Amino acid sequence: MKRFVMLLLIGLWCTGGMAQAQSNLQIYAPVYGNWCGPNHPVNMSRAPGPVDALDASCRRHDYCIAAQGEYSCDCDIAFLQDLRGTRWSNPMIQQNARAIYDAIALMPCNSPDGTAYKQTLFAVDLFSDVMSGKSAPTDVFERWRSLFFGN
Repeated sequence: MKRFVMLLLIGLWCTGGMAQAQSNLQIYAPVYGNWCGPNHPVNMSRAPGPVDALDASCRRHDYCIAAQGEYSCDCDIAFLQDLRGTRWSNPMIQQNARAIYDAIALMPCNSPDGTAYKQTLFAVDLFSDVMSGKSAPTDVFERWRSLFFGN
């Protein structure tokens, strides 16, 4: 069941249906640490502190969204830049950060230009990784699988 829900979320993100689903149903999906994932934590005032730098980035994004509203392109772009500019302490956290980056970059936000910019960041990074031999195009799905379902 968990696998079905996560695949549904990914499908909605990729097709732009997340905004419609979110307006009708609050999806709670902890993905990483205390702060990463849709509507995670449910109550930000009672949530424990971040477990590491990735979780701290998610917390900054959550507070930005709380201040500017859901689907804020400004918040998402700042989050993506934060994730891009951080040196991760180990390969597993780096892989999780990249999986979250990929998902946020592909999700539509409140501006067509912002959405296009986020998707361009994703495409440029993926192209760069593939052309440099760092990864295959299908590694995006492997990162998501690992993040959502564990190794």
